[in-house]
Amino acid sequence: MVIQEALRLYPPAAFVSREAYEDIQIGNLNVPKGVCLWTLIPTLHRDPEIWGPDSNDFKPERFSEGVSKAIKFPQAYVPFGIGTRLCVGKNFAMVELKVVLALIVSKFSFTLSPSYKHSPAYNMIVEPGHGVYLLIQKN
Repeated sequence: MVIQEALRLYPPAAFVSREAYEDIQIGNLNVPKGVCLWTLIPTLHRDPEIWGPDSNDFKPERFSEGVSKAIKFPQAYVPFGIGTRLCVGKNFAMVELKVVLALIVSKFSFTLSPSYKHSPAYNMIVEPGHGVYLLIQKN
């Protein structure tokens, strides 16, 4: 649940883009062939209409019953993309993340440094704008 919520608030990629290969209509919007459409994943993952009024809060319990019950539209949770364009490294990344986190958390305790300034930078990937300063203590 913690991993899913962290990926919701800070997805690995900031956006996905797709080119319209033909004229299409999305809702009331006409999209001509050749136009590039961008979906901003952090904006989608923090939309209060989808996630509720606490959409900016870190609440892992959202995922207590899985992704499909966490939100109204499961297609709105896309930290690794969706469908045929799903990130090929998703499964490897999730397994690697769980193993590394388990090893680290079992041997160390962490606290944010008092000098830490929360400032996510939304480039091609989402990254800390000013770095992450941690105080690490061996258990």
